[in-house]
Amino acid sequence: MAVWKCQECGNVVEARCKPGKCKSCGAPKDKLVKEAQPKK
Repeated sequence: MAVWKCQECGNVVEARCKPGKCKSCGAPKDKLVKEAQPKK
């Protein structure tokens, strides 16, 4: 799983693939950036 963060609202989503848009603010997928996952 990857962690995606919206650059518009800061919402964080965990998903295998990049979401089509931010579920919180509706920003387009180019505003979603992959975050570094914490080591388990």
